[in-house]
Amino acid sequence: MLASAPLNPTDMNAQQLFEAVGPELRALILGYLQSDERPAYRAMIQSLAAARKLRPQFILEKSRAQQQEWVHGQLKLKGNGPVLEQLIQIWLLKSQSPMLITFLDALGIEHDDKGQVENLPEEISEDKATAGIQALLATYPAKQAALYLHMFQLQRPGGWDGLGKAIQAAEALKL
Repeated sequence: MLASAPLNPTDMNAQQLFEAVGPELRALILGYLQSDERPAYRAMIQSLAAARKLRPQFILEKSRAQQQEWVHGQLKLKGNGPVLEQLIQIWLLKSQSPMLITFLDALGIEHDDKGQVENLPEEISEDKATAGIQALLATYPAKQAALYLHMFQLQRPGGWDGLGKAIQAAEALKL
């Protein structure tokens, strides 16, 4: 049997990233959705429960920890990648906007005051990306910064070469 090549972190999808960040950050993200983004959380439960032919109420009656465990198991399933990507984006945009703004400002990318970008740049130089990464790591936990940077890289097919190289060069961002 042939050994598979190691996965390039800049080629990871949302499901692989969610697994790589570890249980603490996964619990933080799901806990935020349970507490602060109830409509999005309920919509996710309805979608995931319907796919398993379960009533959403069956899941919502469980303890918060049991809900998180069930949701995490469902989000691992192949067809639920888009659901997970949307949930991570909600968490980033709603609860992590200062982190997003720090990175976008360091790169000189125009955004609203919440970290949302209307027009993504065609190129991001490795130097600018490195400066943005350093700005993030000076203030934010490495796993949260890594998750954001990898999700940002997914916003464009193939990502940005300069950003990809800067992410790979930063030891603190290894997941």
